[in-house]
Parts: sequence; C-alpha cells; structure tokens
Amino acid sequence: MIQKLKNIISSQVSYKNRILGSIVVAQLIVISVFTFWPVPDQVRTYQDIVFTDSEAIIDEVQITTQKSSPPPPPRPQVPVPVPNDQVIEEEILTLEDIDISEYSDSMSVVGLGKVGDSDRIASNPQLPPSIIRIVEPTLPEEAKEAGIKAEILVSFLVDKKGQVEEATISQIRLYDKDSDDYRVVDRVGYGLTNATLEAALQWRFRPAKDQGEVVKSYTKHWFNYGF
Repeated sequence: MIQKLKNIISSQVSYKNRILGSIVVAQLIVISVFTFWPVPDQVRTYQDIVFTDSEAIIDEVQITTQKSSPPPPPRPQVPVPVPNDQVIEEEILTLEDIDISEYSDSMSVVGLGKVGDSDRIASNPQLPPSIIRIVEPTLPEEAKEAGIKAEILVSFLVDKKGQVEEATISQIRLYDKDSDDYRVVDRVGYGLTNATLEAALQWRFRPAKDQGEVVKSYTKHWFNYGF
C-alpha cells in the first residue's frame, strides 16, 4: 500500500515538473521572439526636425541668366539718289501734223455762248425753260451729197436771261438710208455737229423758274437731218 502511494506521489511530481518545464520553454520562446524581431527605422517627427538658418538650409544659390535673342538685322539703307547733269531735251510738238477736222465733229465739242451770272443751276425746276426762238442749222453740202440721215440731241444751259450759256452734244443717232434703223455713234462727220452747235447757241428761251425765282437750268432738244 505504501509503495502504491509512493508511485502516485512520484507520478504527480513528474507531471508538475513537465508542466513547469513547458511554461518555462514557452516564456523563453516569447522572450526570444520580442528580442530578435526586426524593428523598422524610426520615423522622424516634426519635433525631431531642427531648423537652422536659411544659409544652412540653402547650400548654394545658382544665379541663372536668360539667353538673349540675337539683335535684329539692321535696316536696309535707302539709296540716296545721285543727281546727274544729263539734260533731257523736250520734244516740241507741232500742230502741223494734226488734222483738227478729225476731232472737231464729235460729241466732245462744246459750244459756249455768253457767260451768265454765277447763280445756282436748278437741276429740276418747277417751270423748265421754254423755247421762244429757233434757229435752224445750215446743212453742209458734204452732208447733203452723202445723204446723211441723223438725229443729234443737244443739251442747253439756259441762263436767267433766256440766253444759251452752253450747248453740248448728248447723243448722235445715225440712221440707215433705206430704213428707220439707227445706231448711236460718237461722231458723224461732214461738220454736222459744228453746224448744230452754231445754230443752238442762237436759240432763245423763256428762263426757268423754281419756287417763283428765275434760275439757270438745263434743257434738251433734238436736231433732225435728212428726214
């Protein structure tokens, strides 16, 4: 019986020893883990940063300069004209080589009468000029022989006295001899326009009136030849 009790007590002591040994081993393992576990670098906080003077922070300031663009090209010099002493002889034009008759019978011919006063010219008067005397032109013999059939429209500038101050050719109609067909031309020849203007300057009119006032004004009339 005593031997049995010894055995029981011995087994209990052995069990306790194993438990205590296991606890010790576990503690050692835990201690070794915390001891040899890798620790990361410490993070510097705001309090850890020590500010120094600006001269210590900025090691070296490098001064940079902007590259300048090349200067613009110089302005081209304007050549200075050099006067020369060359004499240019003017060509003298003589009127002997010009046939004036070629230019004297066209619409560009203007007949001038007596110069009137300098009052205004009414372009559209209330009462236009009215004819009080007509002078028929003398038809040149050359035009008669050629059988000219034409109409010439004359523009009159009538002054305040009813006289023709200016007469111009406005239109020339040259008709076919055998029909009533016509064409508008610039000249008719045979001295016909000169004869027309010579007669037109002798016409007399009752002057125009505008707002009860006698004024200068224009009027037009046809001269017929060969009808």
